[in-house]
Amino acid sequence: MNYSPIIVFDSGIGSISVVRELKKELPNENLIYFADKANFPYGTKSQNDLFKIVNNTIKYLERFNPKLIIIASNTPTIQVIDKIRSLTTIPLFGVKPPIKNAIKITQKKHIGIMATESSINSKELDKLIKSEIPQDIFVSKFNASSIIPLRDEGTFLRNRRKIKSFLTQILGNIDDIDVITLSSTHLPFIIDQLNQLYPQVEFLDPAELIVKEIKKFLLSNNLNNKLKNGKMRILVSDNKREFQETLRQIGIREKIEEVFWCF
Repeated sequence: MNYSPIIVFDSGIGSISVVRELKKELPNENLIYFADKANFPYGTKSQNDLFKIVNNTIKYLERFNPKLIIIASNTPTIQVIDKIRSLTTIPLFGVKPPIKNAIKITQKKHIGIMATESSINSKELDKLIKSEIPQDIFVSKFNASSIIPLRDEGTFLRNRRKIKSFLTQILGNIDDIDVITLSSTHLPFIIDQLNQLYPQVEFLDPAELIVKEIKKFLLSNNLNNKLKNGKMRILVSDNKREFQETLRQIGIREKIEEVFWCF
C-alpha cells in the first residue's frame, strides 16, 4: 500500500489546489487526479444526486487500489461523505470550510463563508456552523456558484475584469468582516483578485489543512511512500480538450486521459 496512489477528485479544476499542496508537502506520493467533468458542477446538485454521483465515483476509483481518496470539494464533503464512508473500505478524506481557523483569526467577530449554492443552503453547513462557531461570532454566507464555471472555463486567466465584477456582486461591501473561508476548492485560484479587492480580509484556503491531515495519517499508519519522485496521472470524464487547455494555461503538463463510464 505504501506505493499505491492517493486519489484526488472533484467535478473539475478545483482539485488542483489540493494536488499542488500534496506535491509540495508529499513529493514522493503517487497521485491520481480525477476531474469528473461529466457531472460538473457538484455545487448545484441535489443531495440525493450528489450521493449517487460521489458513491459511484468512489466505486469506479477503487479499481486503482488507492491508499486513500480525497473528495476535494466542500459540497459533497459537507453533505454526503459520512454516509459514503460506511460503504467503502478505503479511507476517505474531505475538504471542509476552515471554520476553526477563522475563529482564531477574526478580530471583528464576524467571519464569512464563500461556498457553492448547494453548500450554502444545506442543513449540514448550518449544523457545522452551530457546532463549531461561538454565539458571539457572526457568520455571513456568500453563494459563489456563479463564479465556479468561470474558473473551470479558464475565464479567470483571460478576463480578470469579468471575475472582478462577479466578486463584487457576490461579496458587496464587507467592511465589517475580516476573515472569509474559501469553502470551494475552485476559489483559491482567484485569491490574488480577492486580496486586491478586499485587502482588509484574510481569505483562508482549506488545501493546506487537508494536506496536513493526510500527512499525519500516512506517517501514523506507516503508509508513506519511501521511494522518491512520485508520479501523477490525470483522468477526466468529459470535455478533455477544454480541460487540457485550462491545465496547460496554469502550467500542468502531464498527459490527460479521458475515461468513459456510466452508472
